[in-house]
Amino acid sequence: MSVATIDAGLGEQGRLAALRLAFAGTSCLLVCEAMQWTPTFLAPVLVVVLLGNLPGRPPAKAIVALTMVTAVSALGSFVLASLLRFIPVLLVAAIALLSLLCFHSIAAGKPVFPALLALICLATIPVAVMVAPAQAGALPLALIRGIAMALAGVWVAHALWPATRVRSSPPVSQPRPDPVITPLARALVSVAVVMPVMLVYLLFGLADVLPVLVATVMLVVTFDARRSLLQAVAMVLGNLAGGFIGLLLYAVLLITPNLALLALLVFTALLFYGGGIARGGPMAPVMLIACNATLIIFSSAIATGPAPLSIWWGRLFQFAVAGAFSVAAMSFFWRYHGAVHGPR
Repeated sequence: MSVATIDAGLGEQGRLAALRLAFAGTSCLLVCEAMQWTPTFLAPVLVVVLLGNLPGRPPAKAIVALTMVTAVSALGSFVLASLLRFIPVLLVAAIALLSLLCFHSIAAGKPVFPALLALICLATIPVAVMVAPAQAGALPLALIRGIAMALAGVWVAHALWPATRVRSSPPVSQPRPDPVITPLARALVSVAVVMPVMLVYLLFGLADVLPVLVATVMLVVTFDARRSLLQAVAMVLGNLAGGFIGLLLYAVLLITPNLALLALLVFTALLFYGGGIARGGPMAPVMLIACNATLIIFSSAIATGPAPLSIWWGRLFQFAVAGAFSVAAMSFFWRYHGAVHGPR
């Protein structure tokens, strides 16, 4: 997909937004792959969310603040999980309470990204400590490095393609305030959706915790209860389609595995997703979810290397089921209480 193709359906601002996403996401993924900084999908996924929430180039104080939030959240989650590792009931209760506070902050209309970073740390690090304690110690550093790289990539992208005016539309990943759904109710439902996915990984000792839990948190945060049931189905299908596209990109990369082909594949995919996100409308959240799914599955496949097809179908199945459960559970709850279309 060329820039001219993107420009045909977008204005100047949309074209610049798509280019920023493609450049920053591709650059972060290439650096992570070249340096073997795992998980390699973390920085590009954070780039996608950052560009969806920041109206312009992040100032220095925002870069420092978000990096500090990640450091405190990651190290705090690791210490909490290490101290309560042999008291799982108390650990789960502590995670649920802290997650409730983060989801409530988002639902109340406060800045999304600090709470989202804390949620990613809370959802992944404790499970990693319980399932694979020997490798869990590297995860806090990976999260801190990921947000630092993402912020640097976004800053450079805005420097290369500066916005001529600030967008007036709301970020695609920040729910707008709803008078029907209270912040506490939304936060409680969000915790009730994320916690079962965490518990499944804890109970069964599944090792592929990070991709699925990061995607689940993203889905829950971007879910808008006022959307129709068709929109919810579109989010589930977008999540599945994005994961499948990630596998297809990996299959193409296996033909001639090198950084040049990797850059071309990722840049093309992100340019496509960036155009869809920049257009706005009901499909923007779906494109955001699909973009994250593609990056997560694609980079996870590269990290694992060639494997039997059954393994990849199994991982894609885990990914799709977690996404379907998250969206279906939230849709069912809000429809059951009459909150999707307001009071009846």
